[in-house]
Amino acid sequence: METERVRLRFTQAGEGTAQVMALREPSGRDELALNGVDTSSALQLIDRLLRGSPSRSAVLTAAGICAADRDALLAALHRLCWGDRILSTLTCSDCGERFDLSFQLSTLQRELYASQGDLPRWRLPLGEDELSCCENRSLEEGARVLAHACGASSGELEQAATALERAAPILDVDLNANCPECGHEQLAHFDLQSFLLQRLLAERESLLDEVHLLAEQYGWSLREILSLTRSARRSLVRRIRDRRRS
Repeated sequence: METERVRLRFTQAGEGTAQVMALREPSGRDELALNGVDTSSALQLIDRLLRGSPSRSAVLTAAGICAADRDALLAALHRLCWGDRILSTLTCSDCGERFDLSFQLSTLQRELYASQGDLPRWRLPLGEDELSCCENRSLEEGARVLAHACGASSGELEQAATALERAAPILDVDLNANCPECGHEQLAHFDLQSFLLQRLLAERESLLDEVHLLAEQYGWSLREILSLTRSARRSLVRRIRDRRRS
């Protein structure tokens, strides 16, 4: 199974060429290989899921995709694994009560794209640029390296960052959230990359439980079980559990 086909809006495989990509469904091996929520971890996951995909470009890798297009791929991956709705539990900054924030990921994407500006004269930074600016550098030095990669001088850093963010918006935003208990209005930060990767990491124990159950039931090896796609593994586990409850 593949994710929906995503047209990369901002990254070109060649001159004037629109690139379309889809990620294959993660297997248990892909899920266990994840070890963080940073950009490097996101790029490694995307590269794993591009490998073996019929839509894989001979030119592009995850490091050659800009952040806005990377988020579009991650949004499609979230829909494949959990659906389009984002549900997060927050704590009110005023009354301290917990409440749920829920929204459609696709709606947020449409709103961001509807408000995007024109591409400025600076080049959009790619994943490889982000990795380079973070390698044993201070924030100030990393910002200068990233600005240089985009064709901006140190003096243009703030102007370029604002223009590029508006032209190619990423799913890293502050959302309005009202507490249903006291009515307090507050901002809730949502970063799709961190949210998705953390959700996969949080399922690590559940994944190991599923591996144990399948090994116990069928006598399969760890390699065989981890090669199953996420949906196939979970479907088999549901069948075993349903049978045991009946």
